[in-house]
Amino acid sequence: MKEPVENPTLATVNPLPFELEDGRDELNLAEFPLAAIADRVPDNQKTLVFEDRIFDSGKSEMITRRLTISASDKFGLPTSLDDEVILGLIQLTKQNRFTERKVNFSRYQLIQILGWRHEGRSYERLEKSLKRWLGVTLYYDKAWWDKDEQSWVDENFHILEHVTLYDQERRLKRLRSGKPESPLSSFTWNEVVFRSFKSGYLKSIDLGLFRQLEYAAAKRMYRFLDKRFYHKSRWELDLTEFACEHVGVSRNYDTGQLKRRLQPAIAELEAVGFLEVLPVDQRYVKISRGEWRIVFIKKAVPQIEPPTREAEQLIRRLTERGVTPSVATELVRDFSPELIATQMEVLERLQQVKERESIRNPAGYLVKSIREGYAPPQKLLARKPTPKRAPAVEVSPPPDPLQNQINAYLEQLSANELNQLEQESLSYAEPTLLAGYNRSQQTGGAVSGVYRRMILERGAKRRLKAAA
Repeated sequence: MKEPVENPTLATVNPLPFELEDGRDELNLAEFPLAAIADRVPDNQKTLVFEDRIFDSGKSEMITRRLTISASDKFGLPTSLDDEVILGLIQLTKQNRFTERKVNFSRYQLIQILGWRHEGRSYERLEKSLKRWLGVTLYYDKAWWDKDEQSWVDENFHILEHVTLYDQERRLKRLRSGKPESPLSSFTWNEVVFRSFKSGYLKSIDLGLFRQLEYAAAKRMYRFLDKRFYHKSRWELDLTEFACEHVGVSRNYDTGQLKRRLQPAIAELEAVGFLEVLPVDQRYVKISRGEWRIVFIKKAVPQIEPPTREAEQLIRRLTERGVTPSVATELVRDFSPELIATQMEVLERLQQVKERESIRNPAGYLVKSIREGYAPPQKLLARKPTPKRAPAVEVSPPPDPLQNQINAYLEQLSANELNQLEQESLSYAEPTLLAGYNRSQQTGGAVSGVYRRMILERGAKRRLKAAA
């Protein structure tokens, strides 16, 4: 079952600021979930508990680590979006080189880092998240690593101690009145967290890859496994402990349900090139009755030849659409330029016909469509009802020297003449476009309209050139 997603209109749409492409993550915060992976938590639930058992080399014994998350009555427990907000705050602190507990920022700046839409709902959700974190208390029982002491310790704290928010409207009002501009918004880290920053208990994180992920479980798995892969590239973990204590899956699930719950997130991490693809019998290993292990292998970075000029241009175009440079390079290496160009055009046209809000993760959509060789099925679009199919001639095309002539030519054709042109154009359409067209006929909706328009435009262009 696909995870419910809170406020899908907040999905990643903004390009990542260049200076933040190389992100940072605090290692304690990557070890256990700080939030539920569901989009909302029952109102009467005010506590989350995660725990595991590890070997403490300092004490030469097994210890139980436990994190208890307690929420305020008013704002409740954090969800997956709130977890992302904390990661965003870490990036703001990185810009200051982790020099001050108090960090000044603008909400616009934070929303840009998170990749949310610049609209009222995003600002409201951000304010709610920051207030929620003020009311959340974290109780670490032998689960917080003190780098200076080199030991697991008990720590109990609010992750944020203070938040001040100034909205744009108030700032503009002060400026118009001649008063000095109000200060930026600000937040202050708890001393425990900031001390960990200062001690360097941080790791790099590929924010471009992170923002490319759609599933909350995939994002949590990425942060946890990326930390573990620093030590070795293959890990075999207890399935139940990994799923329930480090990802946040419900403890009420049996082994089969845990596997099904994890699979979409694992598939996504495979698709973006983070995990090696493994068959089921290698991914899950049965130890004894009721005891299973799960295996993860970090995907090796292939040695590739320097890209040609054409390949560099394709890589740049893919990264401009949110695909990480490493994945873009892999796609250009493994798939034809024609296929990549066609799928980028399909995505752009879907966005032009008001499908933008339906595509929650444009970069992920694009990668999947290239890997699978055709436009993703309609079910991969948003969960809202499919819009009525727009007339093919109304789809806005990309710039072309003959575009105005093509538009005029198509507009003067009758429905029967358009159908004839469509059939004629299909006879000489390039294979990639033809395959996408044929599959789109099964899905219908805007995808079908986009492919039909592309077929018609190429046919009209051919006729116009022949008549010139």
